[in-house]
Amino acid sequence: MKIKDMSSLDDNEQPEEKKLSVEYIQPWSNFICKIKLPDEVFVDLQKLYDETSKLNVSFGGQLVGQINDEPEVTQELQEKFPNFMQFCLGSVKQYVTNAMMQVLKGDSKHDSVEDFLEKDAPHLLTRITTMWFVNQKPGEYNPAHIHTNCKISSVMYLRKPSRQIRDRKEHYSSDGMITFMNNTGTDNNFANSQCSFNPEPGDMYIFPALQHHMVWPYRSEDPNDSRISLSFNADWTTEKKLKREQENQEQMYQEMKKMKESENDKTVTDGNINKSG
Repeated sequence: MKIKDMSSLDDNEQPEEKKLSVEYIQPWSNFICKIKLPDEVFVDLQKLYDETSKLNVSFGGQLVGQINDEPEVTQELQEKFPNFMQFCLGSVKQYVTNAMMQVLKGDSKHDSVEDFLEKDAPHLLTRITTMWFVNQKPGEYNPAHIHTNCKISSVMYLRKPSRQIRDRKEHYSSDGMITFMNNTGTDNNFANSQCSFNPEPGDMYIFPALQHHMVWPYRSEDPNDSRISLSFNADWTTEKKLKREQENQEQMYQEMKKMKESENDKTVTDGNINKSG
């Protein structure tokens, strides 16, 4: 940001521009990352959909969407597209890095942004937990929901309806859109409780798994006019945190093992006392 020094100027003098250091800090809100898929990734997305459709393993029993066709991308299929999966994992790593840079702002934190970037960011561990396609037809929808048993979620779009009927009210569009909802901003002058997007093929959104979101139904001249998207859930941790968790689990195991052995010894002792009586 630049400001002009207007002090001590003659009438004909031009003010000198000075640079002003400005930092915008927003540590208490989730953010949505929007990515335009590279061409080679979009080609893999189409191929992955074709393979998934042939396999036809339904994932709908684990989803809340009022949608008929929701095929799972199995682990075996994921392994057939390593470049695509690496792109997904790389996008998750980038999201986590930027999100933590926002979360760790402030001078009272024990863990600083610099420490995270130097020690943790290079050693982020990510994995895809579940992945599935959604073949949405006119009239179908996804109600407001969150994703569980993961930390990051994403959706990317392969196809949009070609004969969708326009919204009945032009001043407020919602048909077929994806809407994210949040209320962490307490000052409504500078907060928006919901944000909607009209997704295009090649669009990708990454967001926290506990971020409420929904997909609106739409109308079309063609009852088979599909919107096709891929969703996945992901988890992440750091090598340092994983090692600490493993050590805690090992300690808990050893303590429970000793407790069990102590109970067994007590049972034997009590049995001997009863016999001697």
